[in-house]
Amino acid sequence: MRSKIIDVIYEKMKIDERIFFLTADMGINMIEKFEQNFPNRFLNVGIAEQNLISVSAGLANVGFKPFAYTISNFAITRCLEQIRNDIILHEYPITILGTSTGFDNAPLGPTHHIIDDWGVLRGLPGIDIYCPSSVEFASKVIDCVIEQKRPSYIRIPKGQPRIDNNFENMFFLKGSSKKNLLISYGTVVESCTEAQKINNSLNVLILNKIYPLDEKNIIKYLKDFENIWVVEDHFPQNGMYNAVCELIAKNKIISNINSIAPNNYTLRVGNSSKYFWKKYSLDSKSIVELIN
Repeated sequence: MRSKIIDVIYEKMKIDERIFFLTADMGINMIEKFEQNFPNRFLNVGIAEQNLISVSAGLANVGFKPFAYTISNFAITRCLEQIRNDIILHEYPITILGTSTGFDNAPLGPTHHIIDDWGVLRGLPGIDIYCPSSVEFASKVIDCVIEQKRPSYIRIPKGQPRIDNNFENMFFLKGSSKKNLLISYGTVVESCTEAQKINNSLNVLILNKIYPLDEKNIIKYLKDFENIWVVEDHFPQNGMYNAVCELIAKNKIISNINSIAPNNYTLRVGNSSKYFWKKYSLDSKSIVELIN
């Protein structure tokens, strides 16, 4: 999905001279074409993520549409003050591209576990947050952020998941029963769709835009199902579980809501994302076992 998004930006730069691509020393073997073909609209700021955001703000101030690319945890937690003061307060149309999500970088340890990023941004006004769940939506998301003309954060998972016709902000896969609904986004959607193959009574609601939510349409699904299961590679207390709980409370919806997420997270190193998915029941078999 990362290469798809970067390729789309590259093609957009051919027709829109206001698009500017910046990186914090990330993207080897993918971003060289920007420097070669658009040297006046490309900048590698080095391993200096706070500069990445502030320079992007300066470029937006003179009319550019910057795309700022680096690892998600450094893009958000290291740069929160710059995002708040340099981007959000001025409502600049800057898109932060954060590569890797959840436990994508599991072997690199807790400093690279990206399970608290977009929940932090939820507390800021006026930003759109996307987390593509498929290559199909990844091919469309750049059009979405350009059209919105607002600050944006694209949380880019590793992998190449494919879901037919998943081009919308929200996509529903119907099961054979109205008892259980799984809500998920990003790479973890793969586990949910696999769980549906194991137990075809499960329903799956796939979200590609995770903030702000399309409340009107999501509420329709929340009212229809007896049990809601929010499955995510992010802390539930400020992630999608929290957001769905808010909707249920605000709209007085009577349903059981459950979280499948990195609860009781500890600072541990694992040899792969699969290790953590199993540990926190994010794999398909564990999801089915919990629901059963």
